Amino acid sequence: RITRINLTKSDASEIRLSDRYSLNVSSLINEVATGLVTLAGEVQRPGDYLIARDETLHDLLKRAGGLTEVAYPLGAVFTRESLKDSQRESNALLADQLEQAVLQVAQSDVADAGEQVKAVLGYAQQLRVQEVTGRLSVNVALADVSAPVYLQAGDVLTIPKRPAHVSVIGSVQKDTVASYSADKRLNAYLGAAGGANRIADLKRTYILLPNGESTAADEESIIPPGAVIVVLPKTELLTV
Repeated sequence: RITRINLTKSDASEIRLSDRYSLNVSSLINEVATGLVTLAGEVQRPGDYLIARDETLHDLLKRAGGLTEVAYPLGAVFTRESLKDSQRESNALLADQLEQAVLQVAQSDVADAGEQVKAVLGYAQQLRVQEVTGRLSVNVALADVSAPVYLQAGDVLTIPKRPAHVSVIGSVQKDTVASYSADKRLNAYLGAAGGANRIADLKRTYILLPNGESTAADEESIIPPGAVIVVLPKTELLTV
């Protein structure tokens, strides 16, 4: 049997539920609502939220009760469907440029040219097949009133727990995941990967931060937990 109850009436508080029952509270129908956004991970009340047209990311976080005590704001992953197509186009364009540049040195007698060509072609192929995320770098810890992040339907925000590792990939002896320490610097993490290989271009090494941004790496760089150290191959023979 289905019984409809108007919760706005005073006599609704007198109703007592017993035995087995299913309670369905209908969503508010409002023309201002523009779709659903998902909050996951270390937020106080994760789940799907109906958003208003002018609602921002930080408005929603406040509505969800904020972050938990073990949340890692720097590692926030914010993805948006509309960004995926532009990322695919950018990756394909860069892959085309790299492959065209490789043709100019494919027959070169310069030392290590063959290894450079192989490494760059591998990188171009990776660009073509890698899954795009539609990720947008955001600062969930601090709202920027001059540049609010207005939400769109389908947006997903995931807040991880604080990690305890740093990854090292690229032109190293072996890609590795090293344990994080506040005292470690670049050379210590490279050492955990067996060091750079002979075609590594250490001057172009960069750090991919947990929030998706990147910064040049040197021995003075502060490397946060969850970061990825990327060692690129030499490409001075290539003209892109």
